Amino acid sequence: MAIARRNAETIVKYTTAYPFKLPECSLVCVYCREEYEDPSSFREHMRLLHTEVKVRVAFSHIPEGYIKIDCTELSCRICSESCPSIDSMVTHLVKVHNENIDLSHDMGVQPFTFHKDMWTCAICDMKFSTLRTLSRHTQSHFQKYTCEQCGKSYFTSSSLKHHLYNCQIGDLRICIKCKKTFKTLEARRKHVNESPRCWPFTCKYCGERFMTTTLKKEHRAKAHGEQAKTYVCPECREVFPDSTKYRAHFVITHTDDYFSCSCGKKFDTKYNLEKHRVVHTKEKLFPCTSCPKAFSRKKSLVQHMWIHSEVKRFECVQCNKKFNQRVTYKTHMKSYHPDVEIS
Repeated sequence: MAIARRNAETIVKYTTAYPFKLPECSLVCVYCREEYEDPSSFREHMRLLHTEVKVRVAFSHIPEGYIKIDCTELSCRICSESCPSIDSMVTHLVKVHNENIDLSHDMGVQPFTFHKDMWTCAICDMKFSTLRTLSRHTQSHFQKYTCEQCGKSYFTSSSLKHHLYNCQIGDLRICIKCKKTFKTLEARRKHVNESPRCWPFTCKYCGERFMTTTLKKEHRAKAHGEQAKTYVCPECREVFPDSTKYRAHFVITHTDDYFSCSCGKKFDTKYNLEKHRVVHTKEKLFPCTSCPKAFSRKKSLVQHMWIHSEVKRFECVQCNKKFNQRVTYKTHMKSYHPDVEIS
Protein backbone atom coordinates (compact mmCIF):
# COMPACT_ATOMS: atom_id res chain seq x y z
CA MET A 1 0.00 0.00 0.00
CA ALA A 2 3.05 2.36 0.14
CA ILE A 3 2.72 3.37 -3.53
CA ALA A 4 -1.07 3.73 -3.22
CA ARG A 5 -0.58 5.97 -0.17
CA ARG A 6 1.89 8.14 -2.09
CA ASN A 7 -0.59 8.40 -4.98
CA ALA A 8 -3.37 9.43 -2.58
CA GLU A 9 -1.21 12.07 -0.90
CA THR A 10 -0.40 13.60 -4.30
CA ILE A 11 -4.10 13.69 -5.25
CA VAL A 12 -5.11 15.38 -1.98
CA LYS A 13 -2.20 17.84 -2.18
CA TYR A 14 -2.75 19.05 -5.73
CA THR A 15 -6.54 18.85 -6.21
CA THR A 16 -9.75 19.99 -4.55
CA ALA A 17 -10.55 16.40 -3.59
CA TYR A 18 -11.46 17.10 0.04
CA PRO A 19 -10.58 14.31 2.51
CA PHE A 20 -13.10 13.43 5.20
CA LYS A 21 -13.99 10.85 7.85
CA LEU A 22 -17.35 9.13 8.13
CA PRO A 23 -17.78 7.76 11.67
CA GLU A 24 -21.57 7.83 11.56
CA CYS A 25 -23.87 9.66 9.15
CA SER A 26 -22.07 12.96 8.69
CA LEU A 27 -18.90 14.19 7.00
CA VAL A 28 -16.13 15.00 9.48
CA CYS A 29 -13.29 17.37 8.58
CA VAL A 30 -9.91 15.62 8.96
CA TYR A 31 -8.28 18.88 10.12
CA CYS A 32 -10.62 20.35 12.76
CA ARG A 33 -13.18 17.54 13.23
CA GLU A 34 -16.19 19.76 12.39
CA GLU A 35 -19.21 17.65 11.34
CA TYR A 36 -21.53 18.34 8.41
CA GLU A 37 -24.68 16.54 7.30
CA ASP A 38 -24.86 18.67 4.15
CA PRO A 39 -21.96 17.93 1.73
CA SER A 40 -22.16 21.42 0.17
CA SER A 41 -21.62 22.99 3.60
CA PHE A 42 -18.64 20.67 4.12
CA ARG A 43 -17.10 21.77 0.79
CA GLU A 44 -17.64 25.43 1.64
CA HIS A 45 -15.95 24.84 5.01
CA MET A 46 -12.94 23.26 3.28
CA ARG A 47 -12.70 26.04 0.68
CA LEU A 48 -12.81 28.87 3.22
CA LEU A 49 -10.99 27.50 6.26
CA HIS A 50 -8.53 24.91 4.97
CA THR A 51 -6.93 26.46 1.92
CA GLU A 52 -3.55 25.01 2.97
CA VAL A 53 -3.40 21.23 2.51
CA LYS A 54 -1.77 19.46 5.48
CA VAL A 55 -1.11 16.01 4.07
CA ARG A 56 0.31 14.46 7.26
CA VAL A 57 -2.67 15.59 9.34
CA ALA A 58 -5.16 14.52 6.68
CA PHE A 59 -3.81 10.96 6.61
CA SER A 60 -3.02 10.57 10.31
CA HIS A 61 -6.39 8.92 11.11
CA ILE A 62 -5.84 6.05 8.66
CA PRO A 63 -2.53 4.20 9.19
CA GLU A 64 -3.58 1.78 6.45
CA GLY A 65 -6.20 1.64 3.70
CA TYR A 66 -8.01 4.15 1.49
CA ILE A 67 -8.84 7.74 2.38
CA LYS A 68 -12.36 9.02 1.61
CA ILE A 69 -12.49 12.11 -0.62
CA ASP A 70 -15.29 14.38 -1.82
CA CYS A 71 -14.59 14.96 -5.53
CA THR A 72 -17.94 16.51 -6.45
CA GLU A 73 -16.34 19.79 -7.54
CA LEU A 74 -12.95 18.53 -8.66
CA SER A 75 -10.28 20.91 -9.94
CA CYS A 76 -6.50 21.14 -10.09
CA ARG A 77 -4.88 23.36 -7.43
CA ILE A 78 -1.96 24.09 -9.77
CA CYS A 79 -3.81 25.46 -12.82
CA SER A 80 -7.52 25.44 -11.77
CA GLU A 81 -8.45 22.98 -14.54
CA SER A 82 -11.74 21.17 -13.76
CA CYS A 83 -12.10 17.42 -14.27
CA PRO A 84 -15.23 15.22 -14.11
CA SER A 85 -13.59 12.29 -12.28
CA ILE A 86 -10.57 11.18 -10.29
CA ASP A 87 -9.30 9.16 -13.27
CA SER A 88 -9.28 12.19 -15.57
CA MET A 89 -7.73 14.36 -12.84
CA VAL A 90 -4.93 11.84 -12.28
CA THR A 91 -4.25 11.78 -16.03
CA HIS A 92 -4.14 15.60 -15.99
CA LEU A 93 -1.66 15.73 -13.07
CA VAL A 94 0.66 13.23 -14.73
CA LYS A 95 0.58 14.55 -18.31
CA VAL A 96 0.29 18.30 -17.72
CA HIS A 97 2.18 18.78 -14.46
CA ASN A 98 4.43 15.69 -14.47
CA GLU A 99 3.39 14.76 -10.93
CA ASN A 100 4.71 11.51 -9.47
CA ILE A 101 1.63 9.24 -9.62
CA ASP A 102 2.11 5.55 -10.40
CA LEU A 103 -0.71 4.64 -12.77
CA SER A 104 0.03 0.92 -12.47
CA HIS A 105 -1.06 0.91 -8.79
CA ASP A 106 -4.19 1.82 -6.84
CA MET A 107 -4.82 5.52 -6.32
CA GLY A 108 -5.36 4.96 -2.59
CA VAL A 109 -8.59 6.99 -2.46
CA GLN A 110 -12.32 6.26 -2.16
CA PRO A 111 -14.04 8.89 -4.34
CA PHE A 112 -17.49 10.22 -3.42
CA THR A 113 -19.69 12.56 -5.43
CA PHE A 114 -22.53 14.27 -3.55
CA HIS A 115 -25.50 16.03 -5.13
CA LYS A 116 -28.53 17.51 -3.43
CA ASP A 117 -30.69 14.80 -1.84
CA MET A 118 -28.89 12.14 -3.88
CA TRP A 119 -26.29 9.64 -2.65
CA THR A 120 -24.68 8.17 -5.76
CA CYS A 121 -21.70 5.81 -6.03
CA ALA A 122 -18.85 7.51 -7.94
CA ILE A 123 -17.74 4.12 -9.28
CA CYS A 124 -20.93 2.47 -10.61
CA ASP A 125 -23.59 5.25 -10.32
CA MET A 126 -25.79 3.18 -7.97
CA LYS A 127 -28.07 5.36 -5.81
CA PHE A 128 -28.69 5.01 -2.06
CA SER A 129 -31.07 6.46 0.51
CA THR A 130 -28.41 7.39 3.10
CA LEU A 131 -24.78 8.41 3.18
CA ARG A 132 -23.93 5.47 5.43
CA THR A 133 -25.30 2.85 3.03
CA LEU A 134 -23.45 4.56 0.19
CA SER A 135 -20.23 4.36 2.19
CA ARG A 136 -20.68 0.63 2.89
CA HIS A 137 -21.36 0.02 -0.79
CA THR A 138 -18.33 2.06 -1.91
CA GLN A 139 -16.04 0.00 0.31
CA SER A 140 -17.06 -3.13 -1.60
CA HIS A 141 -15.30 -1.68 -4.67
CA PHE A 142 -12.04 -1.45 -2.72
CA GLN A 143 -11.78 -4.78 -0.91
CA LYS A 144 -8.47 -5.77 -2.46
CA TYR A 145 -7.31 -8.32 0.12
CA THR A 146 -8.86 -11.73 -0.52
CA CYS A 147 -8.35 -15.03 1.34
CA GLU A 148 -7.28 -17.68 -1.18
CA GLN A 149 -8.78 -20.41 0.99
CA CYS A 150 -12.37 -19.25 1.51
CA GLY A 151 -12.74 -16.27 -0.86
CA LYS A 152 -13.59 -13.63 1.77
CA SER A 153 -12.33 -10.12 0.97
CA TYR A 154 -11.06 -7.41 3.32
CA PHE A 155 -10.39 -3.69 3.21
CA THR A 156 -6.87 -3.77 4.72
CA SER A 157 -4.00 -6.26 4.84
CA SER A 158 -4.13 -6.34 8.66
CA SER A 159 -7.79 -7.44 8.54
CA LEU A 160 -6.87 -10.22 6.12
CA LYS A 161 -3.97 -11.34 8.34
CA HIS A 162 -6.31 -11.55 11.33
CA HIS A 163 -8.76 -13.58 9.24
CA LEU A 164 -6.03 -15.93 7.96
CA TYR A 165 -5.05 -16.84 11.51
CA ASN A 166 -8.61 -17.99 12.19
CA CYS A 167 -9.63 -19.12 8.71
CA GLN A 168 -11.23 -22.53 8.40
CA ILE A 169 -13.06 -24.45 5.71
CA GLY A 170 -15.88 -26.40 7.27
CA ASP A 171 -14.37 -27.85 10.45
CA LEU A 172 -10.78 -27.70 9.19
CA ARG A 173 -8.13 -25.20 10.34
CA ILE A 174 -5.50 -24.17 7.77
CA CYS A 175 -1.79 -23.41 8.12
CA ILE A 176 -1.42 -20.28 5.99
CA LYS A 177 2.19 -21.13 5.10
CA CYS A 178 2.12 -24.78 3.96
CA LYS A 179 -1.68 -25.07 3.44
CA LYS A 180 -2.00 -28.21 5.60
CA THR A 181 -5.36 -28.62 7.32
CA PHE A 182 -6.07 -29.64 10.92
CA LYS A 183 -9.18 -30.65 12.80
CA THR A 184 -8.56 -28.36 15.78
CA LEU A 185 -6.90 -25.02 16.45
CA GLU A 186 -4.64 -26.74 18.98
CA ALA A 187 -3.43 -29.24 16.36
CA ARG A 188 -2.57 -26.42 13.99
CA ARG A 189 -0.81 -24.47 16.76
CA LYS A 190 1.30 -27.54 17.60
CA HIS A 191 2.19 -27.93 13.92
CA VAL A 192 3.27 -24.26 13.61
CA ASN A 193 5.27 -24.39 16.86
CA GLU A 194 7.21 -27.42 15.64
CA SER A 195 7.70 -26.20 12.05
CA PRO A 196 10.05 -23.19 11.80
CA ARG A 197 9.36 -22.97 8.06
CA CYS A 198 5.74 -22.12 8.94
CA TRP A 199 6.57 -19.39 11.45
CA PRO A 200 4.68 -16.33 10.22
CA PHE A 201 7.27 -13.53 10.50
CA THR A 202 10.28 -13.34 8.16
CA CYS A 203 13.37 -11.13 8.38
CA LYS A 204 13.58 -9.12 5.15
CA TYR A 205 17.39 -9.07 5.33
CA CYS A 206 18.32 -12.72 5.83
CA GLY A 207 15.07 -14.70 5.54
CA GLU A 208 15.15 -16.14 9.08
CA ARG A 209 11.66 -16.87 10.43
CA PHE A 210 10.20 -16.04 13.84
CA MET A 211 7.11 -16.96 15.85
CA THR A 212 6.32 -13.37 16.91
CA THR A 213 6.83 -9.93 15.43
CA THR A 214 8.62 -8.88 18.63
CA LEU A 215 11.29 -11.55 18.16
CA LYS A 216 11.66 -10.51 14.52
CA LYS A 217 12.18 -6.85 15.48
CA GLU A 218 14.73 -7.80 18.15
CA HIS A 219 16.61 -9.91 15.60
CA ARG A 220 16.64 -7.14 12.99
CA ALA A 221 17.98 -4.64 15.53
CA LYS A 222 20.73 -6.96 16.86
CA ALA A 223 21.76 -8.81 13.70
CA HIS A 224 21.29 -6.08 11.11
CA GLY A 225 21.48 -2.83 13.11
CA GLU A 226 18.02 -1.70 12.06
CA GLN A 227 16.84 1.47 13.79
CA ALA A 228 13.44 1.23 15.43
CA LYS A 229 10.75 3.14 13.52
CA THR A 230 8.89 5.80 15.45
CA TYR A 231 5.57 7.54 14.84
CA VAL A 232 5.11 11.25 15.50
CA CYS A 233 1.68 12.69 16.24
CA PRO A 234 1.07 15.55 13.76
CA GLU A 235 -1.08 17.40 16.33
CA CYS A 236 1.10 17.43 19.47
CA ARG A 237 4.42 15.96 18.20
CA GLU A 238 4.43 13.18 20.81
CA VAL A 239 6.55 10.23 19.66
CA PHE A 240 5.39 6.59 19.78
CA PRO A 241 7.33 3.34 19.24
CA ASP A 242 4.65 1.64 17.12
CA SER A 243 1.62 2.46 14.99
CA THR A 244 -0.85 0.83 17.42
CA LYS A 245 0.08 3.15 20.31
CA TYR A 246 0.17 6.14 17.98
CA ARG A 247 -3.28 5.40 16.54
CA ALA A 248 -4.80 4.90 20.01
CA HIS A 249 -3.32 8.20 21.17
CA PHE A 250 -4.50 10.12 18.12
CA VAL A 251 -8.06 8.78 18.17
CA ILE A 252 -8.53 9.19 21.93
CA THR A 253 -6.73 12.53 22.35
CA HIS A 254 -7.38 14.42 19.14
CA THR A 255 -10.72 13.11 17.82
CA ASP A 256 -14.23 12.32 19.00
CA ASP A 257 -14.21 8.88 17.36
CA TYR A 258 -13.24 6.97 20.50
CA PHE A 259 -15.34 4.40 22.43
CA SER A 260 -16.08 5.01 26.11
CA CYS A 261 -16.67 2.55 28.94
CA SER A 262 -19.02 3.32 31.83
CA CYS A 263 -15.94 3.45 34.09
CA GLY A 264 -14.60 6.45 32.15
CA LYS A 265 -11.82 4.79 30.16
CA LYS A 266 -11.56 5.53 26.43
CA PHE A 267 -10.53 3.23 23.58
CA ASP A 268 -9.68 3.70 19.92
CA THR A 269 -11.69 0.70 18.69
CA LYS A 270 -14.87 -1.09 19.72
CA TYR A 271 -12.85 -4.32 19.87
CA ASN A 272 -10.52 -2.85 22.53
CA LEU A 273 -13.54 -1.58 24.49
CA GLU A 274 -15.08 -5.08 24.49
CA LYS A 275 -11.76 -6.55 25.66
CA HIS A 276 -11.69 -4.06 28.53
CA ARG A 277 -15.27 -4.76 29.62
CA VAL A 278 -14.19 -8.26 30.64
CA VAL A 279 -12.47 -6.56 33.60
CA HIS A 280 -15.94 -5.64 34.88
CA THR A 281 -17.82 -8.82 33.93
CA LYS A 282 -15.05 -11.25 35.08
CA GLU A 283 -16.04 -13.62 32.27
CA LYS A 284 -13.47 -16.21 31.18
CA LEU A 285 -14.49 -17.14 27.67
CA PHE A 286 -11.18 -18.69 26.51
CA PRO A 287 -10.50 -22.12 28.08
CA CYS A 288 -7.22 -23.98 27.67
CA THR A 289 -7.66 -27.29 25.83
CA SER A 290 -4.71 -28.86 27.66
CA CYS A 291 -5.51 -27.98 31.29
CA PRO A 292 -8.47 -26.70 33.37
CA LYS A 293 -7.43 -23.03 33.22
CA ALA A 294 -9.55 -20.39 31.44
CA PHE A 295 -8.82 -16.78 30.54
CA SER A 296 -10.76 -13.57 30.00
CA ARG A 297 -8.62 -12.57 27.01
CA LYS A 298 -7.57 -14.55 23.95
CA LYS A 299 -4.09 -13.01 24.16
CA SER A 300 -3.67 -14.39 27.68
CA LEU A 301 -4.68 -17.86 26.47
CA VAL A 302 -2.19 -17.71 23.59
CA GLN A 303 0.61 -16.74 26.01
CA HIS A 304 -0.44 -19.50 28.41
CA MET A 305 -0.39 -22.16 25.66
CA TRP A 306 3.38 -21.84 25.43
CA ILE A 307 3.55 -23.67 28.79
CA HIS A 308 2.27 -26.77 26.99
CA SER A 309 4.55 -26.31 23.99
CA GLU A 310 7.79 -28.20 23.43
CA VAL A 311 9.26 -25.26 21.51
CA LYS A 312 11.78 -23.30 23.60
CA ARG A 313 11.87 -19.80 22.16
CA PHE A 314 14.12 -18.08 24.72
CA GLU A 315 17.71 -19.13 25.41
CA CYS A 316 20.02 -17.95 28.19
CA VAL A 317 23.31 -16.82 26.65
CA GLN A 318 25.13 -17.54 29.92
CA CYS A 319 24.21 -21.16 30.63
CA ASN A 320 22.33 -22.17 27.44
CA LYS A 321 19.15 -23.08 29.30
CA LYS A 322 16.03 -22.70 27.14
CA PHE A 323 12.54 -21.55 28.08
CA ASN A 324 9.19 -21.58 26.30
CA GLN A 325 7.89 -18.42 28.02
CA ARG A 326 9.50 -15.01 28.21
CA VAL A 327 8.40 -14.54 31.84
CA THR A 328 10.21 -17.70 32.99
CA TYR A 329 13.27 -16.66 30.96
CA LYS A 330 13.30 -13.26 32.68
CA THR A 331 12.85 -14.85 36.11
CA HIS A 332 15.81 -17.13 35.41
CA MET A 333 18.01 -14.23 34.30
CA LYS A 334 17.17 -12.12 37.35
CA SER A 335 17.77 -15.04 39.72
CA TYR A 336 20.96 -16.55 38.26
CA HIS A 337 22.47 -13.78 36.10
CA PRO A 338 21.37 -10.46 37.66
CA ASP A 339 24.25 -8.51 36.11
CA VAL A 340 23.28 -9.42 32.53
CA GLU A 341 21.06 -6.95 30.70
CA ILE A 342 17.82 -8.51 29.45
CA SER A 343 16.80 -7.46 25.94
